[in-house]
Amino acid sequence: MKIAVMHHSLNIPGGAERLCLSVIEALRNKGHNVSLITVEKTDWKVVQNSFGSVVLPNEENYVIANRISRKLSSMLVSSAYFSVFVLQLLATRQKQEHDLIINTFGDAVESMADITYVHFPLRAALSLSQIPAFTNVPMWQTIAPIYDSAMSLVDKITPGDLLTNSKFTKEIIRKVLRRNSLVIYPPVNTKAYYSNCFRDRKEGHMVVVIASYTPKRHLEQVPLIAKLSKSAKFLIMGKADEYSLPTLKKLRDYISRLHVEDRVTLLENVPFKEFLQVLSEAKVYLHTMPKDHFGISVVEAMASGCVPVVHRSGGPWTDILDEQQGIYGFSYSTLAEAARHIDTLVSDEDLRSRTALRASYRAKIFDKTVFMKRMVEVVEKFAG
Repeated sequence: MKIAVMHHSLNIPGGAERLCLSVIEALRNKGHNVSLITVEKTDWKVVQNSFGSVVLPNEENYVIANRISRKLSSMLVSSAYFSVFVLQLLATRQKQEHDLIINTFGDAVESMADITYVHFPLRAALSLSQIPAFTNVPMWQTIAPIYDSAMSLVDKITPGDLLTNSKFTKEIIRKVLRRNSLVIYPPVNTKAYYSNCFRDRKEGHMVVVIASYTPKRHLEQVPLIAKLSKSAKFLIMGKADEYSLPTLKKLRDYISRLHVEDRVTLLENVPFKEFLQVLSEAKVYLHTMPKDHFGISVVEAMASGCVPVVHRSGGPWTDILDEQQGIYGFSYSTLAEAARHIDTLVSDEDLRSRTALRASYRAKIFDKTVFMKRMVEVVEKFAG
């Protein structure tokens, strides 16, 4: 088949972009002709620096040659940028040059494509307090009802089939969009982490946190948990840019005020080799974001032999740990509870190693190869 894979941009490397690339790879491996359609031209050097070697599409189509995505913190730029993406979806559907249209970034527009993968519906941003970075709460409260009405109308005209990343997000889609969706867990390269990082026994008391330095990650909880912990040392590794400065300042203020400078370390934009080294040494992985949609970093840490301690909400709890306390990891609802789990795990190596082994096997069900197989099945079933 001739298939259009649509994504706003691959130049901001993250989980959604990794998923788009895996879709392209899966379809190319099955012999399909794949066109990548983006708002801006893909900088393949940026992509390969982040993800390594990737399978390229058969052809590319884009509107803008410049990296406009760097300026998406502006409401005006962001609105224009995603309007272009909507127009691309509409034009691609009307041209009928493709046998199938797949939108791998369905957060803003869940319709128009034949198959749309929704990581988190933007229309649920208010109810889950996950306001987009390009706006603020008062502005989004004004815009959201208009946006919701427009998208609801589009849903009725060209709905398409929805895929999503977790049972947690599936329920949000059901409640907010009033639509059904199929869960296909996002791709994680678990083999790379297992082969490079997994150890039966680990020394020390290191707890690692992996998250971009943004407000929604609730990283201010880390120094608070460190203050409550008896002996664990916490290391945060995060992606940082100019928009991370307020979060980093807030974190450093917390660390200083709580007098945990010797217990909490911040690292920014860590090279991949160092990233793997930290995971190989860490005993525990702490995930502080409540109501996270899935949590790829949780799976990577599990494959590395770290025991996850996650907030008792969202995909990390419902899907990754399967709502089973103490089997593949531990969940918490209060900071004191998180600190108690961490202290137990860093001091009891037998408990930690047994749990880590179960967690590493659990991580394999989220491997990239499983995702690619499921995507091909869905595509070929749709084409029927």
